Amino acid sequence: MKSHTRLLTVLDRMDNGPIMEEADFDKLISKTVRQLIKKYGLKRNPEDAILTEDDMADRFFQAGLELAETAGVYCTDTHSRMIFSRDEILQALRWAPDSVTYGSGLDQCTIVSRKVEDPRKPIICGGGFGTPIPEEWFSTVMESYAKEPIVDTIVGCNFYTTHGRTPKTRSPWEVLLAWREVELTKAATQRAGRPGMGIGVVENAVSEIGELSGTSFGGFPQQDWHHTCFVSELKTNYGLLIKVAHLVRTGCIIHSFYNSILGGYAGGPEGVVICSVAGIIMECVVNMATTFSICPTHPFYNCDTAPELVWAASAVQQAMKRNTHLLTTVMTSPVSGPMTESLLYECAAMATAATVSGASRIDGVRSAVGVQILHVTGLEVRFNGEIAHAAAGVSRKDANEMIKEFESHYVPYLDKKPIGKSFLEAYDPIKVEPVQEWLEMYEKVKENVARIGLKMNH
Repeated sequence: MKSHTRLLTVLDRMDNGPIMEEADFDKLISKTVRQLIKKYGLKRNPEDAILTEDDMADRFFQAGLELAETAGVYCTDTHSRMIFSRDEILQALRWAPDSVTYGSGLDQCTIVSRKVEDPRKPIICGGGFGTPIPEEWFSTVMESYAKEPIVDTIVGCNFYTTHGRTPKTRSPWEVLLAWREVELTKAATQRAGRPGMGIGVVENAVSEIGELSGTSFGGFPQQDWHHTCFVSELKTNYGLLIKVAHLVRTGCIIHSFYNSILGGYAGGPEGVVICSVAGIIMECVVNMATTFSICPTHPFYNCDTAPELVWAASAVQQAMKRNTHLLTTVMTSPVSGPMTESLLYECAAMATAATVSGASRIDGVRSAVGVQILHVTGLEVRFNGEIAHAAAGVSRKDANEMIKEFESHYVPYLDKKPIGKSFLEAYDPIKVEPVQEWLEMYEKVKENVARIGLKMNH
């Protein structure tokens, strides 16, 4: 792939970049972000649920580009800054792909670059994104995603145990974790009748060990999408770059995610947008990624559905989609869990905001912020996808008013953290179908979403 030609340059910058202490790099980020907010006149309007101004979206992009050029990316193993010129950065953005196909055979799907208020539907990714699942139920939970027709591609959960043992990171157990994910995820897609479905992998690769093992002979193939990331804010390390080198040399589709932290070195929501834009830009340069995900994190709720982060996610997408053709995605990571109405309204807010802002793929749902064992189901992913399809082509002005009302149904519950019920209570685990109570709640919220103004097509 043309975007994979920079590997030696990246590794040279890793070894030979200017040396700086990590604490000083953190200060550089914080100081530069504050200066850029002032320089570009960036200010969130608290009356708006999402960004609706083209000019501000463009200024956010310019601020993020300037941060990327000024700070670079910090490698914590070499204590060096990987610096790239603006020309090098823009060239990397220019050569990044504007479409890519996942999977094989009849189960293939293609993600394409969308624009703000684009009438084309984003593709839908279903999965628990790292939620801990007991080994004996892993494949059943994954089947609940794969069997939903609206879901185009899936991503795994994390094993609570493997072979009945407690797994350990950076040990031989991580190799077995990766291979257990291969076996049980493929079994789930087979049972769902979608054996060629593209999969986001290796979800259980806590370190580079799992990725290198699970992406080897007989494991996950190149047409799946393979994960790497940055550490917030704008940091990487040997482990992450080992993944990158391996994925580039094996010709894999690289998916890179960036999760900026509200209230950290980025500061408020405006700083989260700047750091996220810079993060995506530099993941294109350094990680040579094909697709790019964001999931900004709230310091107290650990979600991305708090109102200031819904706004930030919309601003990041609009900044990127008005100024690049990158394949960007947004993950729905709500506080609430299955069999709660608030979970569905959190999905409605984020999926609508991301879709109208130009996201190419809608990811999730990491219910109960992915920390409650077995608290995920396929039904909220169905709803997340239906919302995204319905929001395609909706104006930001209309979406802004709808999202405000969606937020009124869940914001009062954010600090209560209603985790809901587990998969085994929300689904019939033999038929792999939602129980009647969960279906009725889903239908009720769908009707109310339609009343609010989002025309549900399913």
